[in-house]
Amino acid sequence: MRYKDKHQLAAEWQTLLERTPRPLRQAVETLVTQHCGYFADHFYSVMLEDPHASLFLSNEQVEQRLNPSMRRWLKAMFAVEHVDFEALVEQQEKVGQVHARIDIPVNLVLNGARQLKQALYQQLSATFKSPLSPGDASVYVSEHIDMAMEIMSHAYSVASDRNARTEEAYKLFSLTQSIGDERERQRSALLNWENALMFAVAAQQDIATLPKLANSDFGLWYFHKACHAFEGAPEIATISRHIQQVDREWLEVLLHEDASQRLKALGEIRDAARTVLMLLDDVLERASGLDAGRDSLTRLLNRKFLSVVLSREIDIVRHSEHCFALLMVDIDHFKSINDTHGHDAGDTVLQQVASILDRSTRGGDYVFRMGGEEFLIVLVDTDHDGSRLFAERLRQAVAKEPMLAGADTLLNVTISVGVTLYDGHPDYNHSLQRADQALYQAKRGGRNRVVVHEGVESEHKLG
Repeated sequence: MRYKDKHQLAAEWQTLLERTPRPLRQAVETLVTQHCGYFADHFYSVMLEDPHASLFLSNEQVEQRLNPSMRRWLKAMFAVEHVDFEALVEQQEKVGQVHARIDIPVNLVLNGARQLKQALYQQLSATFKSPLSPGDASVYVSEHIDMAMEIMSHAYSVASDRNARTEEAYKLFSLTQSIGDERERQRSALLNWENALMFAVAAQQDIATLPKLANSDFGLWYFHKACHAFEGAPEIATISRHIQQVDREWLEVLLHEDASQRLKALGEIRDAARTVLMLLDDVLERASGLDAGRDSLTRLLNRKFLSVVLSREIDIVRHSEHCFALLMVDIDHFKSINDTHGHDAGDTVLQQVASILDRSTRGGDYVFRMGGEEFLIVLVDTDHDGSRLFAERLRQAVAKEPMLAGADTLLNVTISVGVTLYDGHPDYNHSLQRADQALYQAKRGGRNRVVVHEGVESEHKLG
């Protein structure tokens, strides 16, 4: 059944407001305007005490952005003069879409609305005297907030359904491109890690300097991509247990036990690696290829699954000590390449730059073509310095490789890169905007440079 359109909702909201006497509405507006700071403070203090809600909130976010936003929302909700009801409906729809995007459970939203109504009721009871009825005012406030919740909930439901469909499509898509190639890449990555460990033990080197299996190229690919793509497959839980046992048990034996125990540990690690490869082969054999999430020109990911990937990485950060960075990459003066050498040459340059980006990243990272000459890299398990240095190496790699733009034409191509480290904000659009801002600063500063977003605009260029 189709839900009401924006015009119907706006008319219904206007009717709801106009059936309440104007003096009472004006009195409520005055009270809300005077005490909106208290209501916002009360709302977020209650939310921050809830262990589930606190996953999506921080004191800094509340103070800098959410509290002022709540005050503006309250004033708009209970305004009396010159109310644009369609704009009011659109505002609630936008809030519902944001809640869905950051995956806030609907029960937390409804709990917040209940807490807000209780605070308003208490203030109305303490303030309103005859002839103004606190009971009538409470009914008006309740219906007003319920109307907002209805619109938010519908927008949330539509967005959540869309997200769920995209999530399922991504699970089918992820890792199913060129199954044979993927299998060989990950087999090679796991065996390379195992061989490096065996050599270090044989040469009596310090194995503490080697990455644990979970932090190796294979481990990053497995935990950031395979676990998500094949969630629910029985092999996944078994593979995860083997990796954890290698890292937590057998590597510890290699560090601290005597020679006989170390020899046993090496055998266990080798057996675990073989088991992981066998189970992974079984999973990949069942996978079927889809191509809807690839850019046809560069073979990189397109934007189709960007929301799923970023939501997944944010969820990983919430439950671990790891972090990720976004790198927005733009080919400098790309329009002039098209204008001077033709669009075929431009396409060739795009493919070559995409190839450099793809081979420069690790198995757990993601590279998207965002459209035109712009790319996005999701760099997992990194920090401020690591993401900055990676971006600089990427810039240098593109700058030093001549690009073929025709049979006898080589071009020197450069890129600008905007970098932002994930800052804990639950809405991934916030991080995308920060990366965009950093890229804008890099282009405005002369191009062929890396700019890191650090709250205030700052620039970093090496070499």
